Amino acid sequence: MVFAKAFEDAKTTAVKQGKKIEIEIPKTAAPVNIEPEQIPMMYRAQVQGRCNLQFAGDNKDLNRWTEEWVYPKDDKSPTYQYPEPPLGLHGEIYRIKVKFPFRLFSNCGQDNIARPIMGKNGIPFLPGSSIKGLFRRACSDEKALKYCGDKDNLNPGILRFMGAYPLGNWAKQINDIVHPQQERQVQGKGSPKAFALISLSQPELIFEFSSSSPEVDWQDVERILLSALQQGVGGKTSSGYGMGGNFPGKPRITPAYPISFELKNTGVSSLLRTGEPEFRPNLFKATLRGHVSRLLAGVCPDQEAVNKETNRLFGHTAEPSQVQFLWQSKPEDFDTGGKNTTYTTQGVLYVNTPRGDVDFIENVLRFAFVMGGFGKSWRRVWHKQFYPSYQKLEIGCHWESPDIDEIQTRQDLNKFLESLFDLSCDRLGSKPPKPLNWKEAWNPERVAVYSNVVTESAAVILFHDDVFKTTPAIGGRNPNDKKPTSVSSVWHRMLPIAGNQYLEIVTVFHGDRTPWKYQQEDNQLHKFIQKLTDKGLQLTWGTAPAESRRLIR
Repeated sequence: MVFAKAFEDAKTTAVKQGKKIEIEIPKTAAPVNIEPEQIPMMYRAQVQGRCNLQFAGDNKDLNRWTEEWVYPKDDKSPTYQYPEPPLGLHGEIYRIKVKFPFRLFSNCGQDNIARPIMGKNGIPFLPGSSIKGLFRRACSDEKALKYCGDKDNLNPGILRFMGAYPLGNWAKQINDIVHPQQERQVQGKGSPKAFALISLSQPELIFEFSSSSPEVDWQDVERILLSALQQGVGGKTSSGYGMGGNFPGKPRITPAYPISFELKNTGVSSLLRTGEPEFRPNLFKATLRGHVSRLLAGVCPDQEAVNKETNRLFGHTAEPSQVQFLWQSKPEDFDTGGKNTTYTTQGVLYVNTPRGDVDFIENVLRFAFVMGGFGKSWRRVWHKQFYPSYQKLEIGCHWESPDIDEIQTRQDLNKFLESLFDLSCDRLGSKPPKPLNWKEAWNPERVAVYSNVVTESAAVILFHDDVFKTTPAIGGRNPNDKKPTSVSSVWHRMLPIAGNQYLEIVTVFHGDRTPWKYQQEDNQLHKFIQKLTDKGLQLTWGTAPAESRRLIR
């Protein structure tokens, strides 16, 4: 518009002076021949066939997009990265370094893959506006006005929030993965899904501030920032992303959450898209969300009501999670020597939840620990410990806790499961409680729990029987399947109790009989239960299938 006005003024002046303005019209430019494959992935249409970044797995588009963004050096680290600058007050800038124990996620909202905002040379950063909002929520009203100003910006605060950026190799393990399992595992529907996103792995971030006041109390600013970070920064904070940020070299702050348990585990490790192992604390939220769905689906026949309550507690696209998880641990030990990578870990799980939900969530967490555990392969016991003669591959997990030891006998287990069922009924149950037709709806008419006190596993060998292991309800596959193609309907747990003993627990879901069929033969349900009782495991909670009751008599 400015150029057009200037041209008109020049034209008017020229006419007054009797001059003629001639405009040379350029010849048509020669076409630029660009091969479509030469266009970087980041500048292509985000559609199938041009650049589809959403799906994890062997996604060549995502691999190329990432490499073009990172522009890696020979050692695979990004070409452009920031060295550590002077900390504290340096010139007019005050810098604070913060270390995060897990991942940090933020979403720019621009691509069909969730990724952070990119700054100079593609280095991710958190904008100052996000830091200001984070900082404000940790301030008193008086300090919020002093440092951040009023919300109408009529009275600006004395702090300038200049954002935050990662130090060093920010591209380490940035290809993250979201692996929703609830529909497949709990309802018995759907197929495996895996979606890609970008997040920073255990980053060190520099937060930068400046001030219009020469007398700002920077130590107070540090205290408020650290307090703000305990509530989480970025997205997916309820799953542990952006949580636990602390100053390197200084004592960690322990959150004042109403639920906490010390836990340790050995098991099969989760893997990133690259095949690298990673212990992922978001598994705690995923496990509890699944169990809440099971428990409520066992007492309420209204699927919409079950989903609504689950979403209220754990969040959905339209509402944030009410339950937050923070895992503080020592570094994990990974073992890549076997066919499956394994790990050992030990730490404290902190859980924050509204006051009215504390009792229910705490008991669901105990249920998860008692009946199987958390994370990959939680339906099976740790074979290296409980079936050491099996050498084919690594299977299962084994969780222990000094804080969860109230269940020592079959009677204790029955009492706990009865109490939890009552809690579920009080929360959402119909009268009388009726289940949804889901594969793992937790109702005594659809599930049978068997247990016995042992010093070694009596039941683990059943899962490797030639027939049982190729029955979908037990082994998750048919005879001709090279690997499991479905989720097993049986859980197996060796719960540590006093005196170097275990309460061996086998949970059998029998509401859906279809996966219990073996080829063209009769289903294996009653035969499997007969084997359990032959090995000394007794019905502890729930109802044995009718044909099994007749057979056992």
